[in-house]
Amino acid sequence: MTWREAAGSMPGMIALTSPRRLLGASAPLLLAVALTALITTSRAHAAEQLVASVPGADFDVGATPVVQTIAFDATVPISGVGFTARWTAVVADEENGLAPWSLDLAATITAPDGSSTLSWPRFGGDRTYADYPLQDYIAGFADVAGSGDFQWRFTSVGPPWVAGLRDVTYHLTTRVDNVVGTYPGSVASGPTWSRPYYIGGISGLGPVVYQATAFEVPVSGGYYFESVVAQGDHFLALYQDAFDPAQPLANLLDYEAGNGSSPNGPPRGTARISALLFAGRSYHLVASQWSASAPGQSYVTTVTGPAALILAGDDTLFADGFE
Repeated sequence: MTWREAAGSMPGMIALTSPRRLLGASAPLLLAVALTALITTSRAHAAEQLVASVPGADFDVGATPVVQTIAFDATVPISGVGFTARWTAVVADEENGLAPWSLDLAATITAPDGSSTLSWPRFGGDRTYADYPLQDYIAGFADVAGSGDFQWRFTSVGPPWVAGLRDVTYHLTTRVDNVVGTYPGSVASGPTWSRPYYIGGISGLGPVVYQATAFEVPVSGGYYFESVVAQGDHFLALYQDAFDPAQPLANLLDYEAGNGSSPNGPPRGTARISALLFAGRSYHLVASQWSASAPGQSYVTTVTGPAALILAGDDTLFADGFE
């Protein structure tokens, strides 16, 4: 999904005294040299912090919109929502692969008082009918009450195709100050893998160089990753719980092909991922060379969210230093 960049930030440099290692480097790289982080905060476009979660029943979406009424009891103003589920195709065009796609799922969410409605035209997903782990969020409410019934109206493509949502949980978020970290890296050399191709396939353009960064988040909420190379194509993937380069589809949470053709419209060389991440879970952000025939290059990844990342091997990282 697209993201409005933070503006008007007040920079504050963090002293990087702990060694942090990048997974996938040809030799271990100390963060003090390879991954200097600049952390800033901003109120211009606030981040979204998770404040409430309610599990829901599995359901299918076909020709008729499906309405789910979800009762929450949050005590803070609500500015956004989140949704986690496994998207699956119940009735699909298995011959041509034209529908339904996980990218087709949309929703309209109405606040308890009925005065505010949030349109969510695309949750995420991709252009296949393969199972997809939706774990997304969106802001847009003008600080509505968090206690009461939120109405979710889901739509997908028309008949005869049917999409299913399994292991469903609904979430509410509230706006907080942005925390922005900038992390440079390189895939010019290092170990190789065969990167994903969509959510359920393996690219034939490899093997290619990758660089993986293991991290956690101290605050649950919406996090946005933007990774940019100077020229050519780029690739970014996000894994939850574990990452094994020999099994590139295992635990794959989201990805983006930074070749200029992604549905959310970033330019060539830019890969963007936004996801609802949870404290206590482990994650891996993997930047990758696009193809074996195109030289790997340096990249810069900017991470925006309600808190700074905790990179593997470090103490908790706050906007004003380490603890």
